[in-house]
Amino acid sequence: MAEKPNKTSNELFRGALILSAAAIIVKVLSAAYRIPYQNIAGDIGFYIYQQVYPFYGVAFTLSTIGFPVVISKLIAERESSKNNFAVKDILVTSFVVLSSISVMMFAALFLGADWIAGWMKDPHLAGLLRIVAYSYLLMPISSVLRGYFQGINDMLPTASSQVAEQCIRVLTILVLSTIFVHQGYSEYVVGKGAVLGSITGGITGLVLLIAFVILREEWKLFLRMRIKPVNFIKISKALVFQGLAFCITGLILILFQFVDSLHLYSLLRETGMGEREAKEWKGVYDRGQPLLQLGTVVANSFALALVPVISGFVQSKSQLELLNKIKLALRVSATIGVAAAIGLVVTMKPVNHMLFTDVKGTITLAIFSLSILFTSLIMAEAAVIQSLGHSFVPVIITIVGVGSKWALNLVLVPHYKIAGAASATVLAYMIMTVLFYVVLRVHIKKTLIEKRHVLIILKSTVYMGAAVVLFNCLFEWMSSGERRLLATVQALIGVGIGAAVFLMTAIRAGLFGEEELSLIPAGSKLKRFIITNRSIRNHE
Repeated sequence: MAEKPNKTSNELFRGALILSAAAIIVKVLSAAYRIPYQNIAGDIGFYIYQQVYPFYGVAFTLSTIGFPVVISKLIAERESSKNNFAVKDILVTSFVVLSSISVMMFAALFLGADWIAGWMKDPHLAGLLRIVAYSYLLMPISSVLRGYFQGINDMLPTASSQVAEQCIRVLTILVLSTIFVHQGYSEYVVGKGAVLGSITGGITGLVLLIAFVILREEWKLFLRMRIKPVNFIKISKALVFQGLAFCITGLILILFQFVDSLHLYSLLRETGMGEREAKEWKGVYDRGQPLLQLGTVVANSFALALVPVISGFVQSKSQLELLNKIKLALRVSATIGVAAAIGLVVTMKPVNHMLFTDVKGTITLAIFSLSILFTSLIMAEAAVIQSLGHSFVPVIITIVGVGSKWALNLVLVPHYKIAGAASATVLAYMIMTVLFYVVLRVHIKKTLIEKRHVLIILKSTVYMGAAVVLFNCLFEWMSSGERRLLATVQALIGVGIGAAVFLMTAIRAGLFGEEELSLIPAGSKLKRFIITNRSIRNHE
C-alpha cells in the first residue's frame, strides 16, 4: 500500500531492470508480428491494418509511457515536494482527468470514423476505426494502476501487464487473421479481426493489473477517496503537460505513420494509380515499419536506461562525467544506427524476400532503412535533453519533424511515389536529428562527437558494406533462381558477415574503451578484441 518503507538501491535497480526488459519484449513483439501478418494478409491486408494502427499506437503509448510515468513521479516525489499531495489525491485526480480525456478521444474516433476514413479516401476503414476507439476506454484504469505501482517502486505489475497485453494482442491478430483468410472473408474483415487484438490485449493487461490490486490488498487505498479542488488543478496540469512531454519520444514513429495513413494513399491515387494498385503499394511501403522498429529497439532501450544515469550526474553536478556519458550515448546510438541502416541497405533484396515473400519495393525499403540511423540518434538526443530538465524541447522538435514529413510528402510523392514517401521520412528525421543536436550543443557548449570516432564509424561501415556486397555477388553467382529459402540463407549469412566485420573493425580501431564497453549491454564480451589490439601495438 502507499505507506510502504523506502526501497533499497538494489530493489530500485531490480525494478528498473524488470521494466526495461518488459519494454524491450513489448517493442520486439510490436514490430515482429507484422512480418507474419503481412505474409498472411498480403500487401493490401497490411495496408488496411497499417492505416488504423497509429490510432491504437497513441492509446498504447499514453497508457504505458506517458501518463503512468507522470503518476508514478507524483507519487514518488510527494513527500519531498512542496505540494505534499496525498496518494489518494493523485490517484483520484488522475482517474477523473484521464477518464475525461479517454471519453473524448473515444467519442471523436468512434463518431468521426466515417469522416476520418473519408479523409483517408477509403470509407471501408470506418469499421476498423470504431473497433480501435474502444481501446481508449481502457486507458484510465490501466494508466492509474500502472502509475501507482511504479510510484511505490513495484515494477512487476506494470511489466507483466504490458507483456501480457502485447502477447494476447499479437496472438489475437495472428489467429483471427489466419482463420478469416482461410474462411475467405474480405480483406477488411480480416483487418477487423486484427484490430480486435487491441481490445483483447488491453482487457488482458487490465485484468492482470486488477488481480495484483486484489492479491496485494491495494484496494483498501481506493476506499473513501476525497480530494481538494486546489490539488485537483495542480495535479491535472502536471498530468496533462508532463504526460505529453514524457511520451513524445515514444510517439515519434507513430506520428510519422499517422502522416502516411492520412494522405499517402490519396497522393498515390493522384499520381494515376488505380484504387487496388495504390493500396498494394502503400502496403509495400509499410513493410518498412517493422524494419524501422526492430532496428531502433536497441537504441531506444539504451536511451531509456540512459535517463537515470545522466539525471544522477546532473544532480551531482559532475560536469566531466556528465559530458563523457552524453558523448558515449551519442557514439553508441550513432554506431548502432549506422550499422543497422547500412547493413539493411546492402542486404535489403534478400531480407525483403525472406520476410515479405517477394522483392517488391526493395529500393524504397533501402531508402526507408536509412531512417534507423536518425531515429537511433533522436532517441538518445531526446533522452539526454529530457534528463537535463528540458522536457518540452522534444515536443517542439517533434512538431517541426511531423510538419516537415507532411510537407515533403506533398512535394516528393507525386514525382517518386512510395520512394518519395520514404525519402520524405528520412529527410524529416534528419531535420529532427540536427535540431536536437543543435539544442544539445547550445546547452553543453562542448564537442559531442569527436572527429576520430566519426572516421572509425565511417571506415567500419565501408568495410562492412564492401564485405556484404562481395558476399552477395558470390552467392548470386553460385546459386540459381530466386527461391525464398535461398534468399533466407543469403540474408542471414549476409547480416552475420556484416555485423562481424563492423564490430571487429570498430572495436579494434578503438571506438570504445574497456570501461565504456562495460557500460554497454554485452559489451564486456568484446573487451578481448581491444586487449588483442593493444598487445599487437605494443610489439610493433
